[in-house]
Amino acid sequence: MKQLHICLHCSYAKQVWLAMSNWTSGAIHILAVQDEGVEDWWNRSLALLPVAQKRSVAAILMYTCWNLWKERNRRVFDQKCLQPHEVVQLIKEEVNLRRVACGTPMVF
Repeated sequence: MKQLHICLHCSYAKQVWLAMSNWTSGAIHILAVQDEGVEDWWNRSLALLPVAQKRSVAAILMYTCWNLWKERNRRVFDQKCLQPHEVVQLIKEEVNLRRVACGTPMVF
């Protein structure tokens, strides 16, 4: 459950998710229940989306969680930290690299 807190519930993560929601015009919206597991949260986040949108949203969910985890590690192991907007910029860069590498547009 600690990973879910770091990736979804802490105030820092909430700032990043809000920025991602704004960037995707609301396609990303995280309202995770405190006792919900990662798999349940993931499935619920994608369940109601059209098939064409699921891949894009799943990619953004992955890149966002991954970058929040890397930020946690940066703070713990390197004694460095980024502001939420800097983490959001890293996520956007990774999403764009994926889009270019895969040749598929992001569908929001």
